[in-house]
Amino acid sequence: LKHVVVTWLTELFHPLDPPLHMTIKDNHGFIHHITGKLLCPVEYTWSLNSTKEKIRDRDPDFLVTAYSWPAFLYTDYTFDSSNIEKGLFHSALLLKAFKHLFTSPSSAKEVKGDGDGADAIIVSQCRRSSESDATTRSHVANIIGMKMVTPRSIAYTACQLRFSLSNVNSWQSIDRDFDYYIF
Repeated sequence: LKHVVVTWLTELFHPLDPPLHMTIKDNHGFIHHITGKLLCPVEYTWSLNSTKEKIRDRDPDFLVTAYSWPAFLYTDYTFDSSNIEKGLFHSALLLKAFKHLFTSPSSAKEVKGDGDGADAIIVSQCRRSSESDATTRSHVANIIGMKMVTPRSIAYTACQLRFSLSNVNSWQSIDRDFDYYIF
């Protein structure tokens, strides 16, 4: 997933300056302005240089923990402070990641914008049942018997996407102050 996320970011935020590397994540995370914006908890304003500096310096008032929703979970990567659930789990990036992981990498290409991906599995199953190519492989959701999007599958996707956006090169359950198990 971490390689294809760079491709998606390039498509969504073209041009990326500096560009993100697919194999080296040293300039990802809060170091890069786009991945930093997406990882930034919605209660902070990433566009302020002071916010970026405080997050990067791990200022106690700007710790990034699992108790905050990162911007990549929201429609247009922004949230409504009067309704924190509005647009939550509806970002194009999250939907692309979900489809990549559970239906097929090619199905992620079909996502053009933010939206409700609740029918992602059903649409994929209908498409596959209408195809006559017997060599088509079953997708993960079909293999594990998943019939609909579940809170657990969204959480799994969010964790995988967060890791892909971060500058951590190998999986760890705790990334600085962020605990994936709590998230």
